[in-house]
Amino acid sequence: EDFRLWLTTMPTSKFPVTVLQNSLKLTIEPPKGLKANLSRSYQELDEKVFESSARPAVYKNMMFGLAFFNAVIQERRKYGAVGWNIPYQWMTSDLQTAQQNLKMYIDEQPDTPYEALMTVTADVVFGGRITDKMDVRTARTVLEAFYNKGAVEEHASYCPQLDVRFRYAAPPEGPLDSYRKYISTFPLVDRPEIFGLHQNADISSQQKESKAIFDAIIAVQPRTSSGGAGKSNDEIVAEMADELARQMPPKLQRKEAHHLVFRKLADGSVNPLGIFLAHEMHKMNRLIGQMATMLREMGRAIKGLVVMSAELDAMYANFLFQQVPGPWGENGKGYPSLKPLSSWFKDFVERVAFLHKWLADGPPTTFWISSFFFPQGFFTSALQAHARKFMLPIDQLVFRAQVMKSLGVSDTPTPPENGVYIHGMYMEGARWNAVEGTIDESYPGELFALVPVLWLQPAMVDDPQPEGTYECPFYKTNVRAGTLSTTGHSTNHVCNFDIPSTLEPGHWVRRGAALISQLNE
Repeated sequence: EDFRLWLTTMPTSKFPVTVLQNSLKLTIEPPKGLKANLSRSYQELDEKVFESSARPAVYKNMMFGLAFFNAVIQERRKYGAVGWNIPYQWMTSDLQTAQQNLKMYIDEQPDTPYEALMTVTADVVFGGRITDKMDVRTARTVLEAFYNKGAVEEHASYCPQLDVRFRYAAPPEGPLDSYRKYISTFPLVDRPEIFGLHQNADISSQQKESKAIFDAIIAVQPRTSSGGAGKSNDEIVAEMADELARQMPPKLQRKEAHHLVFRKLADGSVNPLGIFLAHEMHKMNRLIGQMATMLREMGRAIKGLVVMSAELDAMYANFLFQQVPGPWGENGKGYPSLKPLSSWFKDFVERVAFLHKWLADGPPTTFWISSFFFPQGFFTSALQAHARKFMLPIDQLVFRAQVMKSLGVSDTPTPPENGVYIHGMYMEGARWNAVEGTIDESYPGELFALVPVLWLQPAMVDDPQPEGTYECPFYKTNVRAGTLSTTGHSTNHVCNFDIPSTLEPGHWVRRGAALISQLNE
């Protein structure tokens, strides 16, 4: 009758419920902060193993770099998409496996195999949990700051720009306690720069936390309206539905098309961009039709003329909290967007207006890339048009991006002779320096910077890659994470553009620099 049973278990649905109900449950939360994370890693280290390497100086320095890398990748998650596209759940076992591999590679080879250790650690051990290809690149680039000759053999600083505040580097070789004491001197508050990020990342982290709090508050809000002289919920939603219905644009009609839009080429086929526009018109008309129907039915349901279906009931709640109804979004007839309802509807009207102008007035001088449901289809169509014009195989063509000085349609009087102009993108984690003609550090407090018009020039796959560029990913929304759609493309990641840079590309990879098609406001 007088005993205690201590059970440890991984999360499992098969654990007996009766045992759980009669137990005290303890969970170990992962440590928060660089100092706490590293302290835990070194508290769990076995001193015998720590002192057992045949090359102690290199092993201990790289062990510190590995523990530091483990802490950095854990902490980058709190910064949202600029840290990782997907917040992966690494475990203590990943660090332990990496430590075992590190000891084996160092003890068995006379020279330190940096490249092999990079591959095993970043691509296999920790990379085994990574599913996004851009995150694979990030993991390897972050590890490069710790697995290099300067950091290991010369105790070079991990982040020179923070040296005036605190110098993060592998300490001199010594016993295990000396490393623990060094870690105890770390600052309590971590600067984003030590994780490879810009100081603006702190704002992104705080916005992420605020959004989570507001989402939780909205989720527990009662649906019933309190008494008082204000409008009832029914009146608010009815007015919103009437106002949106009044502003709804008409469907796009092919009979209004300009003669250049669907013109036939010399071989008798319709030009590829015309076919792309027809597909976009079809998708937009489906969305317009569904929105008009739901807005009309919402007004009737509030009046009691029809039954309030589950779909309309969800839409009712969305309207109260300025959220876009599910059937209008990415999982319905719509497109990915993080905007609140009022901003989303304004953006929707502008998208329809752009497509209508293209349809009625002919191809624009520069294309608003953010207005398309499927921008990958636009790029393919533009390449196909070039391939047919010059009788080239389309699978041998790629786009090379050149940043122009103009910002949009108003200051782009003519289209390019070859390729296409696109506009409407923003850069997160960096900005475009028009004076220097290169990607540059963000201004303090500016999370998103407008990018000028991009000239997409078709080039052959075998042509030499431009030097001094950063392969910048382009996403539809700043969530960045997406799923593989039925077309074989990501639902969020569109493509990568080579953007000129005077700094090495790894700097911008660690910064999380990317192009975004639309803001959240």
